[in-house]
Amino acid sequence: MIHTLTDGNGMPLANRITPFYSSETEEVIPLLDSVKVKTNKPGRPRKGLKVLAAEKGYYSKEKRAPLRKRAIRPHYPK
Repeated sequence: MIHTLTDGNGMPLANRITPFYSSETEEVIPLLDSVKVKTNKPGRPRKGLKVLAAEKGYYSKEKRAPLRKRAIRPHYPK
């Protein structure tokens, strides 16, 4: 199964391939950790994600806590 994290315009930021039987919701945090935001400034790459839009299946306490730790605000449709 291919998991892709995209920006607001649909540009892929990270991809991850897993066995078909793996849980889709378990791949959110590894995908977020693999994103490196490129800048033209010297120094280490920054992770500049501020908001994560996801479907209701990703709404759980186990998913929200790591996002809060990374200062990422989750946005779930109602």
